[in-house]
Amino acid sequence: MNLGRLNLPQRISGVAMLVVILAGFLPWVSFLGVTLIGIRGDGVLTTGFAAAGIVILVWTTGLVGAPRTPGRVSQVALLVLASLVALVGLLDMNGAAAIGLYLTMFAGIAWVIGAVWQLTLSRQAQKERAADPGMEVGHKAEEK
Repeated sequence: MNLGRLNLPQRISGVAMLVVILAGFLPWVSFLGVTLIGIRGDGVLTTGFAAAGIVILVWTTGLVGAPRTPGRVSQVALLVLASLVALVGLLDMNGAAAIGLYLTMFAGIAWVIGAVWQLTLSRQAQKERAADPGMEVGHKAEEK
């Protein structure tokens, strides 16, 4: 596994996904000494979304196997999953919220930021390629 293939937004998203999975197994609600862990409720959803996100990230970036460039569909899918995690965290927030729910909410927000940042970077790169398509060919010709 070559983590050097990930850029900064992808690393932020990856760490956020791991935190969401961890948070699913921590207390989400604590009231009068009674605690409920996340996977006994909506934590099942957020943990599943984060696991799917990790699979998409690993598959589309080529962390295992040949290097790949993530496509727009996978980036949008990661943004949708991140938004769902952040939304669940925000909607479940209450006065009895515990550490797992806070971690889910904040990691979901961080994941959204990383996903949006990655989309922005890929859009900028696409515009640069469209503006000067001969630039890449020129560099390749110089290297040979």
